Amino acid sequence: MKTIVARLGSKYRVVIPKAVREALHLGPDTPLLFLIVGDTVILRSRPTSFCEALRGLHKELWPEPEAWLEGERATWT
Repeated sequence: MKTIVARLGSKYRVVIPKAVREALHLGPDTPLLFLIVGDTVILRSRPTSFCEALRGLHKELWPEPEAWLEGERATWT
């Protein structure tokens, strides 16, 4: 983990440090997401597709989704 400090200006603006811009591949006019979890804020670039960004999330919960789905469908009849 790397820690980088930035300052909040008098007009509540923050200049994103170069190291952060490079790590997140940010450029001018890049849409950003601020994810707030309790007292923690996660900054990331806005994905072009939220569906693609979420694909595979928590895949460890269903290691064989096709088998699970077939089992679920079997209970429908």
